[in-house]
Amino acid sequence: MRGDYTTQDITKALMDIGIDKGDDVFIHSNLGFFGVLEGCRSADQLCEMFLTVIRSVIGDEGTVVTPTFSYSYCHNEVYDPYQTKTNCGMLSEYMRKTYPNNRTLDPNFSVCGVGKHMAEYMQSNIHEAFGKSCFWDKFMQHNGKIICMNFDSGSTFIHFIERNNNVSYRYNKAFNGKTIIHGIVKKDYAVHFVFDGADDAPSMERVDELCKAQNVSKQVNLGKGTILAFSTQKYYDFFTELLKVRPRVFCVKESLPDE
Repeated sequence: MRGDYTTQDITKALMDIGIDKGDDVFIHSNLGFFGVLEGCRSADQLCEMFLTVIRSVIGDEGTVVTPTFSYSYCHNEVYDPYQTKTNCGMLSEYMRKTYPNNRTLDPNFSVCGVGKHMAEYMQSNIHEAFGKSCFWDKFMQHNGKIICMNFDSGSTFIHFIERNNNVSYRYNKAFNGKTIIHGIVKKDYAVHFVFDGADDAPSMERVDELCKAQNVSKQVNLGKGTILAFSTQKYYDFFTELLKVRPRVFCVKESLPDE
């Protein structure tokens, strides 16, 4: 039985959205929306096939990273990098289980990956997920690209942009908690850049519209779904400039009554 797409289709799609040899890529994904991958018999095999194709495109000089966010301290839960599951999709969970030693120790916004720069990303600031020397800071320094599989151009990366631009509607909030590694429990803390009001929630739809209108992101079809990518540097520069004239461009309610 023929599937909805092939591994060759994945390769072509990745190249069409600008993924090259030596790239570091961060992947937001919902693989199920692509339909049936030809030759695939299970969820783990689907993840393995995707990862194999991605690594063949970026080569040995590249790095592939996925979110393994758990929000453990935010939810007053103990964080165990080897056991705590993520709700970021099957590919993220597959990466967590396949490369257990490559998951960062951030109890809220951990990432997991494999490739040339993963050892460096493992040394990211785990106490401030969007602060200096955090994963996003290091990832952008390596000209990282973000891939969104069946998602729009919105990304957790916007919070790093907001933090660096000191937006007025978010603030640092420390969460205390416990991390357990190989049976040893350690009390720790993690700072999240939070918002309070519903009007301040992120509008990923607006982010997506702006990115596509200004060619910040590039999207193509794959199977029954879509895949897009953008350069973190280009994305960062575009929105940093836009925030100067539209300081609430990321918010659901961009204009407030007092403004």
